[in-house]
Amino acid sequence: MQSDKAPDTFTAIAAGPPADRPGAKTRVTTNHTTIRQWAAAHGAEPATGQATATGPAVRDVNDSGPGIRFNFPGFARFRPIGWDEWLDHFDQHQLAFVYEEEDREQVADRAHQLWRQRGSPLGDPDADWFEAERELRRLAGGVPVDGRYAIVTMTAARGPRGD
Repeated sequence: MQSDKAPDTFTAIAAGPPADRPGAKTRVTTNHTTIRQWAAAHGAEPATGQATATGPAVRDVNDSGPGIRFNFPGFARFRPIGWDEWLDHFDQHQLAFVYEEEDREQVADRAHQLWRQRGSPLGDPDADWFEAERELRRLAGGVPVDGRYAIVTMTAARGPRGD
């Protein structure tokens, strides 16, 4: 029987750092500019479900989350707030932004392998690139690489060793 519990500290440390999904790199940042750039690239707008000085609670959010969220086009479930309020909350609660991005090096390596398997012909390098992306996405369980994110405490971002 498999447990849904997180591994104990010893297991987490002894197992080493978790591996990224195929084709993905996991990044952790507290840099406001990086967060805003990620949000702009994904159509994400700062939001909250909680009552704050700028407005009432709009949803009963009981997921032990940090209180700040993003709304995405077609999925605006939370109350929009300004970037100043969002980032103030982010800093006050010592949060970190964890996100995935495409590992272009992995994609390039796989595209090169595909090209060599085809006999290194002249032609369309984009075809190998797109096929490499598709293969890595399949290996990652079909989940798109660029878009997963989490807002966590700095303690959680450092992991069990406090790195």
